[in-house]
Amino acid sequence: MKKFTVTLFFISVFSLLQGCAGGLIVVAGTAVAVTSDERTLSQQLDDSALSTAALDKINELNIRNENIRINLISNSGYLLVVGQVTDQQTKDQVEQQLKTLKQAKGVYNQLRIAKPIGFSQQSKDSWITTKVKSQLTGHEEVNSLKIKVITENAEVFLIGIVSEEMANNATNITRKVDGVKQVNRVFQLIK
Repeated sequence: MKKFTVTLFFISVFSLLQGCAGGLIVVAGTAVAVTSDERTLSQQLDDSALSTAALDKINELNIRNENIRINLISNSGYLLVVGQVTDQQTKDQVEQQLKTLKQAKGVYNQLRIAKPIGFSQQSKDSWITTKVKSQLTGHEEVNSLKIKVITENAEVFLIGIVSEEMANNATNITRKVDGVKQVNRVFQLIK
């Protein structure tokens, strides 16, 4: 039964991602490995639904595709928005639109006003994410299963519900990884 549920989860996530606007808006963190995620299956499904609802809200704005690159990352009801838009008005519109989502506990708008990054930078970002995850996994004072790592234009975003000590350790480790321009903490701190 568990295998069926996991398979159904991935099929539903894949079908939801079919409507992405030319790949310029990406819903990250939804197709997760259920066994390696600290969230419950219910929380993961809620986050997947939140990401999909956020994508729908952004699509309602009818922004020209060449003017945006947006990644949506949801974790425990919080929505992180990273990427590039060409002007402040578009950035504000996206934020206001996402704040209408009742299921979102909070929206962190980290869009940058810049030309959308290209494939070369996206590849570099993937490599930085891999290096950061590797360093976090190899550190005994960090539970890498509790931290999502997203890299956008050499800025690393660390996301999760962790203790202050783990957040500080993860931040310090990430700062030392070659290629990291900036570390952004999007942690929910627990006592």
